[in-house]
Amino acid sequence: MASALQRKIKSFTAVPLNVKLLFAEAVLTSGYVKITLLFFPFKKVASWLGTVQNQAEEVTGTTHYPLIKNMQFALKLCDRYTPWPTECYTRSLTAKIMLKRRSLPSTLYFGFMKDANNRLKGHSWLKSSGIVVTGFCDFSKYQVHSSFS
Repeated sequence: MASALQRKIKSFTAVPLNVKLLFAEAVLTSGYVKITLLFFPFKKVASWLGTVQNQAEEVTGTTHYPLIKNMQFALKLCDRYTPWPTECYTRSLTAKIMLKRRSLPSTLYFGFMKDANNRLKGHSWLKSSGIVVTGFCDFSKYQVHSSFS
């Protein structure tokens, strides 16, 4: 048991400081989002979404690419280590808030598909600068219902 803990500590110390800070921000923001989704009306969350049926302008160049990749990693760690479930909607909102803090444009998508049992399944994902930040899947299977930027 001690060796597993030692491995986790060693792995954590190997992560760069900027990713550790993004991870801490992701955990705090994800907790805030989760509590808000559970206890407050949708009107509170709607203000975070942005303009309906709108797509954010693409930022050209790769200056934001390292930040977005680090944010993806931090969000995956957050998903793995938080005691609350972080489904696609929570992750997408968390990432949108984190990108908004950095004045980076992003677009949140809500899509639906029918599964093998003909039941409707929903999914949300976030894109920024042409990069899928959260919600990786086969997007061709989903019909986009709405988008927010």
